[in-house]
Amino acid sequence: MKIINPTLRQIEAFVLTCSLDSITAAAARMNLTQSAVSVLIRQLETGLGAKLLDRTTRSLRPTAAGLEALPRAQRLLRDRDALVSSVRGLVDIARGRISFAVTAAVASALMPSVLAEFKRRHPEIEIAMQDVAPDQLVPKVLSEEVEFSIGTVSTESREIALETLLSDRLSAICRRDDPIGRRREVTWDEVLRQPCISVAPGTGIRELIDRTLARRGKRLAPAYEVAFLTTALSMTALGLGISITPGYLVAHLQYPMLVAVPLRNPAVRRNLTVISHAGRSLSPAARRFVDLIKQMNADGADSTMDDAASLPPANKSRGRSPGTSSRRPQRRHS
Repeated sequence: MKIINPTLRQIEAFVLTCSLDSITAAAARMNLTQSAVSVLIRQLETGLGAKLLDRTTRSLRPTAAGLEALPRAQRLLRDRDALVSSVRGLVDIARGRISFAVTAAVASALMPSVLAEFKRRHPEIEIAMQDVAPDQLVPKVLSEEVEFSIGTVSTESREIALETLLSDRLSAICRRDDPIGRRREVTWDEVLRQPCISVAPGTGIRELIDRTLARRGKRLAPAYEVAFLTTALSMTALGLGISITPGYLVAHLQYPMLVAVPLRNPAVRRNLTVISHAGRSLSPAARRFVDLIKQMNADGADSTMDDAASLPPANKSRGRSPGTSSRRPQRRHS
């Protein structure tokens, strides 16, 4: 005998009829007529090939097959309700989990304020952040260890999708009291005449620097080479040399003594991106998180442009007082 798969509607009619001991009460609960509920139960019995309820004019009782089926049917309905609740919770950001990887420099400069604001808005969301080396950003996504990564990739792949979070110019990072720190812009030639601190060859930022200089027949000969941009910034803060990084990495609260002066001749931009699986949408919680990063960066960039517009021209900056130059760290977004 061919068994027809039952529908959840049929199972619900059966469970409610048993729990309420009445087809009439089950019909009221389901907003159906009594005859419609009777039809659903008969269809379920036909599909399963067994009678589930004994009906008389005065009573309604489950048969042996009905008693066997009832707990399983109840479990199916509980699983259905849990599924609906879970998915709705994800869509409404009522619950969920965000797992992502990010480079150490970006984790230090941008993530603390974003994480604090996101947890304030969505305290129920669990967040798992991994600060990793740049060469781990893509492998973490492809292995599905994380849902997405945040950083910069130098080569494209059909397996990943890239979404720009922010775009910033490479800048000379120096101390506030350095003469270059009072400039609006600085040339590569001027920076190369100073002691420089750079990440080691093979990293994305170093490759970009080396390609830029090679086009001009020049090369970087750093006084120090380090593995992480955060190390370079810390050394610059102690006056050991000038670092070349995207300006957004100079976060005001972390490096109040540093300023980011955009490089020119040529001006070089570097994008910070969200790296995810190609063809897959971010979860609702992850989408909200990424959108918040964009929003907070846009707000910061607007504030930066307003402040920068009020600064005097560069050729008048030589006599600026130390107090006036305290606005300079906000130029980390171009």
